[in-house]
This record gives sequence, C-alpha cells and structure tokens, in this order.
Amino acid sequence: MIGALFALFGAFAFALANVAIAKGAHEGEKNNGAFLSIVMTSVLSGSLWLLLGPALPTMDGQFLTGLGFFAASGMLATVIGRLTLFRSVILAGAINAGLFRRLIPIFATLFAFIILGETIGWLAGAGMAIILASLMGVMTVRGATGGRWDDAEKRSRALGRGRMFGALSAASYGASYSARKLGMSAIPDPMLGTFIGALTGIAWYAGGSVVSRNYRNVVATSLRGMGKWQFIAASSMSFGQMAQFFALLHADVAVVAIIGSLEVFLGIYLAAYVFRTEGPPEGRIIVASLVATIGVVLVALP
Repeated sequence: MIGALFALFGAFAFALANVAIAKGAHEGEKNNGAFLSIVMTSVLSGSLWLLLGPALPTMDGQFLTGLGFFAASGMLATVIGRLTLFRSVILAGAINAGLFRRLIPIFATLFAFIILGETIGWLAGAGMAIILASLMGVMTVRGATGGRWDDAEKRSRALGRGRMFGALSAASYGASYSARKLGMSAIPDPMLGTFIGALTGIAWYAGGSVVSRNYRNVVATSLRGMGKWQFIAASSMSFGQMAQFFALLHADVAVVAIIGSLEVFLGIYLAAYVFRTEGPPEGRIIVASLVATIGVVLVALP
C-alpha cells in the first residue's frame, strides 16, 4: 500500500510539473526549467540523504554496481526522458504530450518482465488492465498544442514533433524504472539513488556546456534566475522523482509505472480547471479517469 501511495504522489507531482511548463510557455518564459529541475533534485535529495540517510555501506562490487544502475537511470530519466518531455509539452501542450506518455507503463512492464522477471497477481493484473484500457480509450483525443502556433501548418508540425518527443520520453522513462529497481536491489537507499541520478544529469549539462553554446545558455539563464512557473515545474519534478524511488523500494516496477500513468488524467484536470491552459476534457476522458481510479484501488489492495 505504501508503495502505491508514493507512486500516486509522484503522479500528481509530475502532472503539476507538466502543466506548469505549459503555463510558463504561455506566459513567455523562455527557459523550460529542465536544468533547473535537475539542480533542484540534486539539492533536495542530497540534503535529505545527508540528514536522514543511512550510513554508506562498504565500497564493494555490489555498491559500485548499484551506483552504476542509479547513474543509468539518471541518463534515461533525468536526461533523455526529461529533456524530451519538456520539449514535447512546449510543442504539443500538456494533453497531447500525455497521449504518448501513456506508453510508459507498457514499456516499463515489458522491461521489468524481461530484465527483472517480475510477475503480478491476478487482482493487481486486473487493476492494471483496467487502467491501461482507460488510457488506450482516450489515445485518439486531440487537444490544443502548446498555444504558440498561429499558422495551421505550423501547429500540425509542432503537434507531430511534440508527439515524437513524447514517444521517445515514454520509452526512456519505461527503461529507467528497471534501472532504478536494479540499483535499489543493490543499495536500498532512495535518496542516494535520486541524488546520483540528478548528479548524472548535472554532469551531462556540464559536458554539454563545454561543446555547445545552447547548453551554456541554458545553464547561464537557469543560474541567473527563474520564473514562477519554472520554479513550480522544477520543484514538482524533483518531488516526483524522489517519490518514484520510494515507491520502487516498496512495490514492483509494473505497479509503480501503472499508477504513475494516472499523471495523464491528473494533468488534464489541472490544465483545464486549475491553470486553465487548455480546454475542459471531453466526457469520455472523465469516464476513463473514473474507471482508472477503480483500477488503482485494485492495484493498491495487494
């Protein structure tokens, strides 16, 4: 149950981050906050690890293996997954970006079965099937793009590119679940895992800044200051990342990934009714979200 609750909190945090990105784009914030979110994640997780984390184990092969998997998860999620996600939301809007992100639990469950040999009980399996069915039932819903495209042809191109980035993000995030779980098997320390993953992202930006002016500009603008929505997106991403590590400590990859997919519905309601960056959802989205809630209950019961 506790793993499911952490996964649900993580889903809400990521949904809030997605909508904040779109809101910032609407209001002209040019820096999408990707690097800022990585820095904030490292500061928060590192501070919590120093204050509350257990003592470091022996620096043996198992420990180094765990660090390696944490670093791999950082590359997959903190770097590839997050960068493509931010780009997808800006190009296509929070709702459209979420369409392909619904593939995350499918990728995650597939990788967990192949790499980790995870299996699930019939009750949790039924809940997952219900959630996936509700997600697939709204795959064809088309929402507005990010809102910055005046020409119809440009909007169409932006939507296509946004969904392409969303698909790449889904595959990368799906693989990152297994990498995190492998790391947690070697070192059961969520804060350390989050911290190492974030440091991997910072190292990526540092290396990119050496050879790329764009990376230098991103780092410079992030460090000079931040907009309101950048801060909300970055902090939400940070808490969502940490929540997922805690969830994986107490639950299987498939359970965490499936519950995390509720981010799609949470993002829709936040975008439509709280931040008003997009129009109200269609009736079938509302029905699908209610059905998905039943699935989450079944998944959480075991």
